[in-house]
Amino acid sequence: SKMAGRIGLILCLLSLFSGILAADQKFTFNQRVNHFSFLDQRTYKQRYTVDAEGWVPGNPIFIFLSGEAAMEFFEFQEVEGRLDAKRFGAQWIVLEHRFYGQSIPVVGNSAPYSIDGLQYLSSQQALADAAHFIDSYSRDQQLAPETRWVVWGCSYSGALSSWFRLKYPQLVIGSIAPSGPVYAQTNYSYNGWFQKVAPPECVSNVKAAIGRVLADLQTQNGRNQLQQAFNSCTPFSPNLQDNWNFLWQLTEGIAGSIQFHNPPGWPMNVTCDLMGRSGYAGDNWQQVLISQGAAANGQCTDFTVKGMVNPLTNTSDSDRSWWWQKCTEFGFFKPSYGGDIFFPELIPLENIVGLCQQIFGIQGMTPDVDYTNAYYGGYELAGSNILFTNGYYDPWHLLSINQDIGNVKAVTYAAGHCAPMTAVTDQDPQSLTDARTAMYKFLGEILAQ
Repeated sequence: SKMAGRIGLILCLLSLFSGILAADQKFTFNQRVNHFSFLDQRTYKQRYTVDAEGWVPGNPIFIFLSGEAAMEFFEFQEVEGRLDAKRFGAQWIVLEHRFYGQSIPVVGNSAPYSIDGLQYLSSQQALADAAHFIDSYSRDQQLAPETRWVVWGCSYSGALSSWFRLKYPQLVIGSIAPSGPVYAQTNYSYNGWFQKVAPPECVSNVKAAIGRVLADLQTQNGRNQLQQAFNSCTPFSPNLQDNWNFLWQLTEGIAGSIQFHNPPGWPMNVTCDLMGRSGYAGDNWQQVLISQGAAANGQCTDFTVKGMVNPLTNTSDSDRSWWWQKCTEFGFFKPSYGGDIFFPELIPLENIVGLCQQIFGIQGMTPDVDYTNAYYGGYELAGSNILFTNGYYDPWHLLSINQDIGNVKAVTYAAGHCAPMTAVTDQDPQSLTDARTAMYKFLGEILAQ
């Protein structure tokens, strides 16, 4: 209720000023549904958390922009940021992204993820959310005008973080942008990175398994064996091309293990060990999918396109949000190419782009990546006081910034996605430790300016 919100805000103000706000209090903020129409005054409840323990007026505020999930999901990728906040006596605020978690702008009587609502889901609206939040929070908390804000993120929200500094440089003094894919691309060679970074023996084991799967798809006995190994809910089609979604899911299982090739689990090593076992290739591959959370023991998997699309046509399905952003702004689609080891030419881009039209019912729907890159600059990010960190094993570094460009800095390390933001382990390579040190030094430099 509004009254509870007001009481909450008053309590928040009192506790902030007395410096005793306990770790991670959750609040909601009346956020605008549409920042780009003066005539549209509708609002929605956007969630945020504040950890102001140890903060005193005049100290900095670090704001972490959540990405394409509920804000709680990102806690494992905030560990280092929260530690840095403590080191600099900063508040740590997390702002949930519109249309994820519980921050849903419900438009009229429409379902939460209907097109009537999703038309208000874009990175531009999300950045404007953060700007409006910072502006309002500064006023409500009566912060000194010289209070310094630093924006953070990771992955998609790492790109958001860099774009926020680019578009709203007067609101934040700098940005930390771990694994931020700033270049929108429809035809993205994510899967091809596996063969460049995995050990040669592992690549040849995977190649052999691919050959076996393709051979088995050509015969009835083989298809039966595959159906059993992968616990497919339906039989595979005798027409090879009809099985493209199955092949795509298999590919994602293996390529995904390099994205998060981080200590202490090192999932690429797990994948390579499983694919190197004796026995039927399909059984080994299924164990990879299970280890990646892409399949569940004792539960059949629906590998059909229909099985994937049908739930996504339900306007109450929260997975529509990220598909909407991929299908309108970013692409980030992962087909197979002629040079890739993964089922070359059998996972065509046209099929993946075609899912957009099937999911949203918009004829010929295709992402406008040219506009996205023109709006933000793609690889030519003309910002300042931005630090990118990228992992060599992570395919997303291919769409990010890996070398300094003027006042946009970059550090790389020998692990996967967003690793410098996760908890320190006793297996961290030196380059990862150095990346965390670089973040700390960068903060010291921009806060001293």
